[in-house]
Amino acid sequence: METARLALAGALLASGYALYAKPAPRPTAPSPQELVTTRQAGMDMAAATLILLKNASNNGAPLKTLAFPASGLAKFASVAPALFSENTKSLPSRAKPTVWTDRAGFEAKAADFVKATKALAAAAAAEDKAAFDAALASTGLSCKGCHDAYQVPPPAAKPG
Repeated sequence: METARLALAGALLASGYALYAKPAPRPTAPSPQELVTTRQAGMDMAAATLILLKNASNNGAPLKTLAFPASGLAKFASVAPALFSENTKSLPSRAKPTVWTDRAGFEAKAADFVKATKALAAAAAAEDKAAFDAALASTGLSCKGCHDAYQVPPPAAKPG
């Protein structure tokens, strides 16, 4: 009788463990369209952040208050190239085909953006106005350099 109880308890424990030991579902990777939408939204937010940083700096805002948005911009810069994965190249966007055919050049421009934004965040944290202004200019130039080389210009505004 004792053996039967032990066997039954063991079977119940094993069954319970089997139910809980199922592997967790694997997270799905973002779809190519989600990557394009994410990079477009990130670029919009990066532009808005640069405008905010420039205006705040010009208006004498304490640099310590700009450290958070500058740091966020640096985080985005560090992951932005990953949003241009190979599986997104055929989707509609303003990215030129050279993003994928000249990947080394694109990665170099992206590295310039990372370097500039890290300097911007560091200058804000250090409350170094001269370094902040220089890094802000460098960040803007790195954006322009990459967009000039790897982005189709926006359509011209129609006269209204």
